[in-house]
Amino acid sequence: RLKLYNLEPVTQEVLNYVAIEATSQVLKLKRAKVDYIIFGGTPSQPVITLLREMKKFGLKVPLFSVWASCNEEVMSIGSASEQFYAASPVASWYDKGPGIKKMREITLKYEPGTETPYRGKTYTAGWLEGLVFIEAMKRAGRDLDGDAIVKSLEGMKNYDTGGISGPISFSPTNHKGGSTWKIFKANPSIKKFVPITEWRSPK
Repeated sequence: RLKLYNLEPVTQEVLNYVAIEATSQVLKLKRAKVDYIIFGGTPSQPVITLLREMKKFGLKVPLFSVWASCNEEVMSIGSASEQFYAASPVASWYDKGPGIKKMREITLKYEPGTETPYRGKTYTAGWLEGLVFIEAMKRAGRDLDGDAIVKSLEGMKNYDTGGISGPISFSPTNHKGGSTWKIFKANPSIKKFVPITEWRSPK
């Protein structure tokens, strides 16, 4: 991926998933004079640790990560999370869109009073999987079996999820479903992630 985008990192550091401090990593990043940090494949806990240490040592650069860490708990450290960005294939619980609105309405019908704390993107992802599977069953018709579901899914093109994700498409040779993401920016003042792009695909 680095080669594809013609990037060469000035340094590479490792931070354990359960780390409670990142002094040495942040000081090395400062010495390398990084412009931004890409933190891949990680849950939110090490991201919180790194952001907190970055603020402590005055390292003011954007930190980019992935959807596993695009979790509102990152903003529990307040202004230290202001430079945090994450890419996600699904929307936030509180985003706009008819599909997202329906997800909230149905959820709160069965679990009233649980609007907050906000459900994370893993909840939205689970909802999306169910949504796509139900749509496949509808399209499969009355003779419903495994083969009919597979055929139905493989014929699904640009299925509109109502804002929960980008368009979903399958084919006999591509069972991926979706390849679009949005980039979200943490806004600790409202404790929400704000999308700063539309749904887009990587190279």
